[in-house]
Amino acid sequence: MKLRKRALIITVVLITQLLTQPSLIYAATIDFAVLKKPVGLTWANGEILASYRDNVTRLVKIALDGKTIEPFAPSFSGEGEVYLAVSPGKSGFQKGYLYVSSGNSIYEINPSGTEVKLFSKPFEPMGLGYLAFDTVGTWGYNLYAVNFNGLLWSVDSSGKATLILDLGNDLLPESIAFAPESFGDFGGDLIITLEMGRKVVTVSKKDPTKITVLAEFSEESPERVLTIPSDSDLLLAKYDEDKIVMIPAENFSNYKDALVIITEGEAGENGSVTVLQANKGLILVTKMFDNIKNPHFEGAVFIPKNSTEITLVPTNTAILAVTFVIAVTALLAAMLFVNRKKERMNNTESINRKKLQ
Repeated sequence: MKLRKRALIITVVLITQLLTQPSLIYAATIDFAVLKKPVGLTWANGEILASYRDNVTRLVKIALDGKTIEPFAPSFSGEGEVYLAVSPGKSGFQKGYLYVSSGNSIYEINPSGTEVKLFSKPFEPMGLGYLAFDTVGTWGYNLYAVNFNGLLWSVDSSGKATLILDLGNDLLPESIAFAPESFGDFGGDLIITLEMGRKVVTVSKKDPTKITVLAEFSEESPERVLTIPSDSDLLLAKYDEDKIVMIPAENFSNYKDALVIITEGEAGENGSVTVLQANKGLILVTKMFDNIKNPHFEGAVFIPKNSTEITLVPTNTAILAVTFVIAVTALLAAMLFVNRKKERMNNTESINRKKLQ
């Protein structure tokens, strides 16, 4: 009986620990804002900006509580998936200005959203998949953009685009980030997700022709790559569900300056959130949240933790997980009680038999 009791206690502990892991409680389960077909997300000048598709693609500003949504740069009307990059104010770019992709073009928007102008067309025959600023400095603090056919461009403050690399057709580059200098042997490198290639690669800062595979996803489509800052919540656009969700900063507290990879999960695939850490030339891959059914993630951005004023409420997945923990714990506790009662009864019968003897 002692062995059974110990086994039951261990079962309670293990189930409670398993079901209270972030992968079940937090992964894509905390609603932040409702927005039709959200695509791009950015944190610019202390505000959350997003793009959404409704025949054409438009921009909005989302309040820090996630409830109030207002038009931003209403004169802008975009084509296809629109992504936003905010200038850090280096290499001739004005600080706080936004650079927005639309079809095969990049537009410049002032911080207040009152002025919109065509800025650059890196490659007219093909649409742009993503754009981002070099905030590390190893790539000259310029704006970088990728075409869907694999062309990587550096764009200076005058709008002049210079071809850096041709990754090749059919790989579908979807995101750009710049690894922190502390990211092992790959510090300062340019990181690109390849949706159709199902991998994440690094472009060497020393030799842009040198491509190294950091991680592969055999059954998933890498969509976003971001550097993990300290004390920041992650916002994720869920395109098919018309909403933006949040993963709280606590989930990333041990991964500052690592990379987070988000797989899309479109067309029946699973989505996931994976952390990549570097130790010299070795990459440690940690699946934080896995097997998220068909989430269709698009844009993603980290925002400072203290910036949000929303009272976060878990959605059904988290509630069911917590409820299940409570139910299973209560059930096993009841079983323990019954077993203890039976044990006491058996002990009492044994004592009585001895007395009769």
